[in-house]
Amino acid sequence: MDSEDTEDYEFLLEMQQLHSQMEVLIERYDMRDRVMSVVVTGVLEPIDEDTSQMKALFSYNLGSKEEMEEMVSFIANTYKDQNGPDLDELLGGLDISLN
Repeated sequence: MDSEDTEDYEFLLEMQQLHSQMEVLIERYDMRDRVMSVVVTGVLEPIDEDTSQMKALFSYNLGSKEEMEEMVSFIANTYKDQNGPDLDELLGGLDISLN
């Protein structure tokens, strides 16, 4: 195992400990029935110029498929919002150019 693999392993091990601490916190506050959570941590490992493989840790606290779909929708919406409005969409049809 080279130093990059060792560093990735150590990083993922420490992240796993943080994931576990979150689970302990949910239990300590007896929030299992009230908390929805999806935690995914991935490290990309290049395979070639165009392809990568992801080593991932994950933990889910979801009670149903509907809760999972709600979380996916939340992630998609907040991801879109964090990148700001789509200027082409806002200016569409107005013949305004920002160039």
